[in-house]
Amino acid sequence: MPGRSFGIGWVFLLSGIGLFLVCISVFGNVITSFSEEGDVDRYSLANYFELFSQDTLGSVTGRTIMLGFGTVFWMFLFSFPFAWLLARTDFRYRTGLFSLLTAKLAIPGFITAMSYVWLFNPTSGLINQLFDMTKFNGGALFDVYQLSWICFLQGIVLVPGGVFMMLPAFRNLDASLEEAAWVSGVSKAHTIWRVVLPLLAPSMVAVSIFYFVIGVEMFDFVAIIGMPGDVLVLWIYDAIAESDGPPNLGFAGAAGVVLFAICGGAIVFYARFLKQAKKYAVVGGKVRASAPQPLGRWRWAAYGCVGFWLLASIIIPVITIIWVALVPFFQPPSMAALQSLSINSFLDAFDWIGEPLKNTLILMAGSVVIAASLATSITWLVTRSHHGMAHWADSIVFLAPAVPTIVTGVAFQFLGIAIYHWLPLFGTIWLVAIAMGTRMLAYCTRTMNATSLQIQFELDEAAYVSGVSKLDTFRRIFIPLMAPAIFYSALMVGMLAARDLTLPLVMNTGNSEVVATLIFNLQTNGEQNAAAAVALYMIVVLVALALLARRITGMQEIRGAEIRRRRSLRQWISDIGSTAKTLVNPARKRTHGYGE
Repeated sequence: MPGRSFGIGWVFLLSGIGLFLVCISVFGNVITSFSEEGDVDRYSLANYFELFSQDTLGSVTGRTIMLGFGTVFWMFLFSFPFAWLLARTDFRYRTGLFSLLTAKLAIPGFITAMSYVWLFNPTSGLINQLFDMTKFNGGALFDVYQLSWICFLQGIVLVPGGVFMMLPAFRNLDASLEEAAWVSGVSKAHTIWRVVLPLLAPSMVAVSIFYFVIGVEMFDFVAIIGMPGDVLVLWIYDAIAESDGPPNLGFAGAAGVVLFAICGGAIVFYARFLKQAKKYAVVGGKVRASAPQPLGRWRWAAYGCVGFWLLASIIIPVITIIWVALVPFFQPPSMAALQSLSINSFLDAFDWIGEPLKNTLILMAGSVVIAASLATSITWLVTRSHHGMAHWADSIVFLAPAVPTIVTGVAFQFLGIAIYHWLPLFGTIWLVAIAMGTRMLAYCTRTMNATSLQIQFELDEAAYVSGVSKLDTFRRIFIPLMAPAIFYSALMVGMLAARDLTLPLVMNTGNSEVVATLIFNLQTNGEQNAAAAVALYMIVVLVALALLARRITGMQEIRGAEIRRRRSLRQWISDIGSTAKTLVNPARKRTHGYGE
């Protein structure tokens, strides 16, 4: 029997590699912060002395925290009502809103930031140029280079994720609790304030803390709008991208530790909050879902809220990018500009996109293979093996999202330097793929763990009793049943890897440019037409991937929770073909929908 179970050691090996990479992400930056000028052989406190001698450290840290709170404010201003509309009301366009949220999830944040810079740049923005032509000319109408603008734009971009995180909590509320309050004569407004909102508190706090962490570490908007600016992620990037010398990884690591401390403080607060979780429990054996509540006179307010978000987050950026790509030079709309429209920039984009596209495909494929294979092994270890290391393995993976993306980039850059003599990965796209795959591990394991827990363990036991080895059980039972979750996770990892700017930009040494960094560099160098054209190509591909992922998960209907039948991998591939036909012919009516 020992010989028959020896093969499962490969699964444990892959799990160990995944946990090691997560530890590099979590602790590698701390080690980097003690290195002298990024030297792997010399360590001291010099970087911390340099960091804390900066007169502006306090104000920079304060602005970073303000950025996090401002982002959460704007995200919640739209996410909470959207989740309410989708889960608890008779809002007419729920399916359409869900599709728009999914599509927005695929549009990179830095492209939105780029479009707003083109519109509201105080000196050359299209809107400000139009305002200059009026008789009310008295200076720029808008100035996008402000912290408040970054908070607003980051907030509206993060709305889809906030909605998707809050939806389950809204749906799990027991309708009998509200009805008991109404029968007792309590008004609906008072019931929401005293019953519903307290029960939603854990979800709201979790979403707030998660997006506070995302807000302070998000680099897309700060890089394009906030340069030069005073937040910690810019300090880290400036230290890495020094133009007059080698990257100062040690100082970047020290600043990264401060940023990690801010994020860690938020996570600790949430952990303390969870100690009181029992008093918020509402899901039991007799939970009854709430019937959709009529919007009544609030219907137009709902339309206005959705319309404003749609305008600010999708319509304005996309129209701006299309306009900039079509005009021969940067100019506001006019009759003369309309006569000069051309598609030359879309044709010229192919001259720019060759090598970055190849690197992007390598990044996507590498990230998918690393994240999916390691996450599948870790999921089996955590949910099926009953091994003693299962609990702490899951805990270690869960730490990864608390590490800011830019800090992860610093840690893996230092790792690349440390192992360069044995494995020359530094400066290659493969090191970026390893860092990206590690970054996505927590997302993949959360998705796969939920699916694995739905698979009855009796299937494994029956295989073991029949003399089937653990490795064969893993290959022939676990993998086929997990195939839909693995495929969905891989699809999402590929999409997120393609749209990410932070890791490729931080880890780019000139030989690993991807499409995202190409767009950033074109915009920075004044090639707006080419940047806009490449951005449009990117948006089309990523939105198609996002809608495909939505189709695969079976979320065509958002009413209720309906257990959908399990499908074989062949049926999932058939769904992909069906979705491709739908994308080619949008007018084709879909004749079936799936519950969530």
